[in-house]
Amino acid sequence: MRLSVITDEISLDLEHALGVCADLGIRAVELRAVGGANIVSHDQSSLQRIKAILADGDFDVCAISSPFLKSHLYEGGAPRGAMHFATPASREEQWGILERSLRVARLLGAPVVRAFSFWRVEKPEEVREEVADVLSEAARRTESAGLMLGLENEHTCNVGTGAEAGWALGQISSPSFGVIWDPGNEAMLESRPFPDGYGHIRGRIAHVHLKDVDEEGNWVRVGTGVIDYPGQLHALAEDEYAGVLSLETHYEVADDGLEEATRESVAALRELCGQAGVELES
Repeated sequence: MRLSVITDEISLDLEHALGVCADLGIRAVELRAVGGANIVSHDQSSLQRIKAILADGDFDVCAISSPFLKSHLYEGGAPRGAMHFATPASREEQWGILERSLRVARLLGAPVVRAFSFWRVEKPEEVREEVADVLSEAARRTESAGLMLGLENEHTCNVGTGAEAGWALGQISSPSFGVIWDPGNEAMLESRPFPDGYGHIRGRIAHVHLKDVDEEGNWVRVGTGVIDYPGQLHALAEDEYAGVLSLETHYEVADDGLEEATRESVAALRELCGQAGVELES
């Protein structure tokens, strides 16, 4: 497994974020927001500049954190969760977002494009068939592009737990469709991500996001919350997951901000991997 960081969890200034990553010995990054705009909203000249900055620093892009399907399934209205500088868009506009995401991924050499499952409704089980139909078509388009569509279990969306993600995987057999497994998001729904949620999606994980949450629902440093991360990391190794562990810290250190939170999280994650007997690729 290899460590990565979502760069805007450090800074919207990409060069500053990459400098921190280099200092931490991390050369794989995930792109979500750069310079105050979501990565899929950048124009071609801006993307070429971003590509050059990454190449100059010898960085790989492991995933494009697209906002695809972070939208309402039916009605309009305000977003029900964080947009991370993406512009809210209607359901009809989501296909354009996916196509832009695929183009950005190809340009920057990212193998995985993230997807969601529409903002969570009161009874997600009642819309799951419709959500699966949309994701199936998205997987088909992503397969045609030669990339992987990663469905993130997001607590503000209709697929928020491992069990819900497992159901979606059962409906979509495409080899270009997998899960972006986020134990922290399941924990926010007061469900147990490991071992319970993980048991539903093991073997179909395209990418992993790591963050932690305490019993009051606050984001905290990985390893200090409710999630059994030594057990989770050990299970990933046992299942021969050979992808990326991408830190999405979601908390700040008082007076020191986001950068220090990432530095703390990287150190904590390396320690947790040691406890779990997991070797990290340099």
